[in-house]
Amino acid sequence: MTTRRIFLKTLFGTVASLYCFKLFSLENNAKRVLKPLSAASAIADEVQPDHLSHLISNKPFINAFNHIVTPTYDRSGQAVHPSVIDFKTEYGIETWGEFRYWMAITPYPNFNSTVENPSILVSKDGLNWINPPGIKNPLAPRPLGVLSFLSRNYNSDPELVYDPDQNKLILYWREYSDGAFEKIWAIKISSNHKQSTKILCFEKTWDYKKTGLVLSPTVWRKNAKEWYLWTTDGKSTMHLQTSTDGLTWSTGQPCSAPWVTWNGGYIPWHVVAKPNHIEQRIDFLIAGWPINGTINDCQLLYATAPISQPKELSMPLLGSLLGPGAIGQWDNGYIYRSSFVLEPGDATKFRIWYSACSKKKAWYIGYTEGAIPTIPLNTLQTYRNTIY
Repeated sequence: MTTRRIFLKTLFGTVASLYCFKLFSLENNAKRVLKPLSAASAIADEVQPDHLSHLISNKPFINAFNHIVTPTYDRSGQAVHPSVIDFKTEYGIETWGEFRYWMAITPYPNFNSTVENPSILVSKDGLNWINPPGIKNPLAPRPLGVLSFLSRNYNSDPELVYDPDQNKLILYWREYSDGAFEKIWAIKISSNHKQSTKILCFEKTWDYKKTGLVLSPTVWRKNAKEWYLWTTDGKSTMHLQTSTDGLTWSTGQPCSAPWVTWNGGYIPWHVVAKPNHIEQRIDFLIAGWPINGTINDCQLLYATAPISQPKELSMPLLGSLLGPGAIGQWDNGYIYRSSFVLEPGDATKFRIWYSACSKKKAWYIGYTEGAIPTIPLNTLQTYRNTIY
C-alpha cells in the first residue's frame, strides 16, 4: 500500500506542475485573491506581496485534487464536518481501538439534514477510511418532532475528543429542535468500541435574534480538571465555556473578535481548535465568509490565542488559508468546517481534513497539508496601517 507521505508527494508534484498563479497587488486591500491561469486549477497558493515575502516561509496549501472516500450509513458517501484524532502524533500511541486515526462526521447528502447524524470512521493511514468494527453508525438517530417528516429537528456538528485519564473517546454533537432549543450531547466510546448512553451537556432555549446560536462545538481537554469549549453564534461572536469534567459546562463568555475588522470584516461560522504546546498557543481553523458576502463565499481562516488566555484570539495572517476549488472540482462551492493535526518538525506542519461542497451541492472531505505562514504581529499591523 502506498504510504501517505509518498502518495502526497506524488499527487502534489503532479498537480503543481500543471498550474500556476498570478500575484495579487496592494491595490486589492491586501486580500489574497487567487487568480488561476487555468480554469481547471485545483491549487490554493499562499502568495504574498514581494515586500513581505522575506517574512513568510511556508509550503502552500493545496486544494485536494480528489476527495477521500467516506462510507456513510445512508450509502450516499457524502460527508461533512470532520473531527479527526491521530493517536500516534497527538498522544504517542501507535493505535487506539486497533486504529491510528478516528474521525467523527455526519452524512449530508445534497444538504439533506434528516440524515445528518453523528457517525464514526477509522483509518490506519488517514486517507483510507472504514466503519469501525463493532460500532453501528449513526451513534445517535435523528431527533423526532411532533410531525417528524415535516419537522426541522436534526443533529449536526460532531466533535471528537480523547480523554487519556478515562482512556475513552468523547463524541459531542449538537441537536436542534425547530424554533425551540439547541442541545449539546455526548457519548463515551471505549477502546473495545463499546458506547455509553448519550449524556446531555447543556441546553439553550432558541433565541437567535437576541443571543444567537450554539454552533460547531470544539473542545480542548487541557487536563483532567480543565476543559474548554468554543462555539460560534452564527453572527460575529465566539463564546468560550469551561468544565471540570468535559460534561457539565459553565455559561459561555464572549471571546475577542478580530474577524470583525480583519480584511473588511468576516463572519465566523464553524470552528475547530487544538493546542500547539511547542508555541504555547491554541490554533483555530475557522470556516467564515466576508461580512458583506454570504455563506457561498465561505473559506478557511486561521486564528490563534495564547494557551494562558484562550479567549484572546488574533488573526496574524493577511488572508485565508484555503478557498474553493476551481471550476469542475469537487470543492468548487465553498469550504466548510475542517479538522487538523499538528505534526512537529523543523516547521510545524498542519495536516488538514476539510469539508466542502460543489456547486452541484454534493458534500465531501478532502485532505491537504502544509505550514502556516508566519508574520510578526507588529509588522502585520504596520503593513495594514499603510493600506487602510
